[in-house]
Amino acid sequence: MAGHRYKERDTLRDPDTGEWDKKELRHRAKSWAAVALAFSVFLVGGIFLATKAIGVWQDFRSKGDYAGSGVADVTVDIPSGASVLKIGSILESADVVKDAKTFQQAASMRPDEAQKLQAGRYKLRTQIPAATALDMLLDPSRSVKIMMQVREGQRMSQELASMAKASGISQDDLASVIDRSSAAELGLPNWAQPPLNATKAEGFLFPDTYQVPNNPTAESVVKVPIAQFNQVASSLDFANKAKATPVKDPWKVLIVASIIEREVYRDEDRPKVARVLYNRLNKGMRLQLDSTVAYAVNKTNTIWTTPEDRQSRSKYNTYRYDGLPPGPISAPAQKALEAALNPAPGDWTYFVPINLDTGETAFTNSKAEHDAAAAKLQAWCKASPANQKKCA
Repeated sequence: MAGHRYKERDTLRDPDTGEWDKKELRHRAKSWAAVALAFSVFLVGGIFLATKAIGVWQDFRSKGDYAGSGVADVTVDIPSGASVLKIGSILESADVVKDAKTFQQAASMRPDEAQKLQAGRYKLRTQIPAATALDMLLDPSRSVKIMMQVREGQRMSQELASMAKASGISQDDLASVIDRSSAAELGLPNWAQPPLNATKAEGFLFPDTYQVPNNPTAESVVKVPIAQFNQVASSLDFANKAKATPVKDPWKVLIVASIIEREVYRDEDRPKVARVLYNRLNKGMRLQLDSTVAYAVNKTNTIWTTPEDRQSRSKYNTYRYDGLPPGPISAPAQKALEAALNPAPGDWTYFVPINLDTGETAFTNSKAEHDAAAAKLQAWCKASPANQKKCA
């Protein structure tokens, strides 16, 4: 019966009266309170320890790495051939990552992706985790490409001005590299033998749109369009095919191409101009080209010249001197190079544009026919004020 009595006591009611046993209630309440207090102490202690552990981990981690999404945008150049550790050092110097070795460790955890890291210019963020920096370097949208355009028909000084604006290298520095470097140092073809009164790299800065090299220098920027010229010339077999032209010399053929580029812009007219030039040279006629006179007197936006211009004593004045000018007068594009190598068949010795809007050009083989075509040009020029501006 005693065991039964104890079990009834567990119900917290008096077995005889059925009423709540207040003494037992108080006893049990104290026990529960003690348990609750102990649990609270344990819970608070656990939270405290967890917070401390997280803090210790974050403090340990922050010693070699940043956390968060970064502070500010920054552009970083990664050079060709840089190792992962070298890239990390560049990022550390730019305050992108906190420690170069941490970046190396992040990359080592993702070797397949790390192998895809490439040289280039990237838009990143300062003070970001190494893993985030790796993600950004692998993101094509983060790559920054600075382009420079070299236009056909421009003289070298104009090309260098455009290249300077795009690259951030001064025009004087670009010109200085050309002046002090040999043809071989610039990468010019071995047949490029400009005389002393010709600009060394004129005609060799091939017109195209290029990406500015990473960490650009005057030398690296200048060599980009020269390398492209060599590639195009090689594809055309320029040096060998030049030997089959009437002038039989790649240097002279380049001069012819540079004149073609300045004189006409319709593709169908380029080989005809080449033929006119070769015919006049074969006949011993002076070329009498306004484009070469404009080069001589440093006119850059027009090939129209005045009687005074044509009195220039520059060797580029083909009204005064026989034969081709000493060197190229512009940067010829591929179509002009092809035309100089492959002149159209014909007996023309004169050409003149008769409509500057369409580019229509008259090719003739007599002075009388040429004068009649020139009169058409003058009539076109006088037809409207807009035309008059184009003929000025």
